[in-house]
Amino acid sequence: MGRLKNKIRGIVFEHLSDNQIDSFYKIYYKVRYPDELMKNMSYGDLNEDKTLYLIRPKVDGTEGLMSLLVNVLRHIYYAQENDYIPFVDFENYHTQYDDFINGNKNSWEFYFTQPSNLTLTEVYQSKNVVLSGLDMKISNKSFFKQNFDDQSLISLHNFMFKYIDFNSDVKLKVDNEIKKLEINTSETLGLYLRGTDYIKLKPAGHPVQPTSKQAIKVVDDFVKKHDDITKIFLVTEDGEIYKEIKQKYKDKCVVVTFDSFINDYDGKNFLSHTSSINELDDSPYIRGLNYLIKIVILSKCGYFVGGNTMGSWASLIFSGDGYKEKYVFDLGMYGK
Repeated sequence: MGRLKNKIRGIVFEHLSDNQIDSFYKIYYKVRYPDELMKNMSYGDLNEDKTLYLIRPKVDGTEGLMSLLVNVLRHIYYAQENDYIPFVDFENYHTQYDDFINGNKNSWEFYFTQPSNLTLTEVYQSKNVVLSGLDMKISNKSFFKQNFDDQSLISLHNFMFKYIDFNSDVKLKVDNEIKKLEINTSETLGLYLRGTDYIKLKPAGHPVQPTSKQAIKVVDDFVKKHDDITKIFLVTEDGEIYKEIKQKYKDKCVVVTFDSFINDYDGKNFLSHTSSINELDDSPYIRGLNYLIKIVILSKCGYFVGGNTMGSWASLIFSGDGYKEKYVFDLGMYGK
């Protein structure tokens, strides 16, 4: 069903302009997701002279952690354009990273700091609160366009770390993991390859992902060109991709010490909506944490090779201008 929906969407959108697509979504959101549109609320008498902007995720729960992050950054951008004070609420509004076993908490704060000094209690006692929505529009749409030129990445890097950061727990775990791996990150090539639902479902309008064979060719070129590359740090969720890359580079290929892979995926739905996701970990919180640690380590590597995905983009944003050289595959879009 997921593959069919994506194919239909790709066929329809291929013949529409950007303005027509925007108009389509404006109507679609009103009909399909009326509760996810922007709205003004008043919860009490605090902060009478301020407008607070409560940032919510989409309700379908399919957004991955890096997609959630970039959407939060878009909303922060909107807030600063309108002189609102932003606060991220992933406690009353849920994502796939909720941790109900250990008590329902703000899952945003599992990984990142808040963009303001507000607290959840204060927000829900304030007089002027704007709830974020799918219909939010920012003036500079291209600022968040998923491209990989140096200036865009540096600008996004500076914007992100002006407002938010990784929390102290994430930073500590990243540093400890690098020590365990015993790698010199400046002499390491980070390789990020998506598989599973991206390869099987081929979501229309999303970038085509490289095969292991295509990635190996580029990595080999990097290794020949740069004699300081001593290790290849691989990030993938796909067990088959891991086997292929590990077989090729053997001890030169390293993964995080806690890594796990998906070997039992049937390709019928998005990974977050299948039981296969539990092969990574039973805890949504741990899955998100482990993924973020890997992406942050990727961003600290001296070199980068990867498919055009949100994870690759996030890694490059985290890095800013930190890579000596990078290569992101440009293989077109699925459904076209």
